[in-house]
Amino acid sequence: MLKKLSLAALVAMGSMSFASATPLTQAIKNVNFGGYLRVRIYNDDPKNGSAANKYRTTALFKFSVPVSEELKFNTAYAFDWSINSAGTPMDEVKKSKTGAAPAAGNVKFFLQYSKDGANVIVGKIPVPTPVTATGVGEATAAGAIATYKVNDNIVVAAAGLDAMVGTDQVTVGGNNTYAGAIIYKKDALAAQLWYFNVDNIIDSDIVARADYKINGIGLHADFATAKLAASGSKTQNYFNVSAAYAQDQLSGKIGYAQTGKNGGTVTLDKDAPIASVLPTEQKTGITNTTDTSAFYAKLGYNVDAKTNVFVAGSFINDDSSANKDYNEYMIGAKYKYTKKMGVYAYYSILDASGKASDDNNEARVEFKYTF
Repeated sequence: MLKKLSLAALVAMGSMSFASATPLTQAIKNVNFGGYLRVRIYNDDPKNGSAANKYRTTALFKFSVPVSEELKFNTAYAFDWSINSAGTPMDEVKKSKTGAAPAAGNVKFFLQYSKDGANVIVGKIPVPTPVTATGVGEATAAGAIATYKVNDNIVVAAAGLDAMVGTDQVTVGGNNTYAGAIIYKKDALAAQLWYFNVDNIIDSDIVARADYKINGIGLHADFATAKLAASGSKTQNYFNVSAAYAQDQLSGKIGYAQTGKNGGTVTLDKDAPIASVLPTEQKTGITNTTDTSAFYAKLGYNVDAKTNVFVAGSFINDDSSANKDYNEYMIGAKYKYTKKMGVYAYYSILDASGKASDDNNEARVEFKYTF
């Protein structure tokens, strides 16, 4: 049939196709584009090893295309690669060598429906919960998450997920994950209550969070209690409380966190919101340890509108049989070069004791551009 079509007919068909398409300039105008570019340069100086440099480059590109007033198509592409000074690709989480870097990882494709207080995302989606992290290389899953605004103060949420990947604390794999939540906010108080279940891994995980902010003072509390499928009837607990102050040029924060004697495995990611609470970089949380406590503090000062300097410390005491104690001291600074470009640098000293032997001094500088 195609052989019998004249050149004029083919040109006419092409013209009809172009005529029915959205003009390129209009299509681009409707696309919401965001993300960031980041370069990190590390220097590690471990007690039981030789000093080494590491370089980590990260890029995140997010696109949102409106299909209708209520419906959007979203996609995101993440690029993340680390190498050491010998040129060997590295896994920053597992601290191990890897193969060649992928062209793109942590790709997401999903539809988002929003109308009359309801919001639903379906497809390969990010998983923004208190027990999962959503940054580059973090948790993604196939499935759906839905929220509904009951009134000005209450939002309810539900999730059904499969094939979750990118969790660095618990490997979920093909096990189904279910979650439900109630989120409350009124005036100075914000609170949320979550329930999680992961087939064959977590029988139940209940997480509660609360914040109260007034006159530059912020109070925060986390509590989680979980029963793992492999632990029988044992209940594993975790809590974290903190107080923060920010007024004029000065800011500060102190806090205390603790896990139970049966364990504290209540998060899927080390960088999850309830997990990553310590204000240091080499040690940031204790949620998945056993019978461990941590005291932490941070003090910051705004030198000017663009520059902030700070000191921080985390003091971890492990009373379990693992007996790995850590003290970390850190000094750092942040500089806002432009509205979209910032520089972050720190120097950290990690002292390990007991059965821990991973003492390390770490310096890092980070350049990040957000668009």
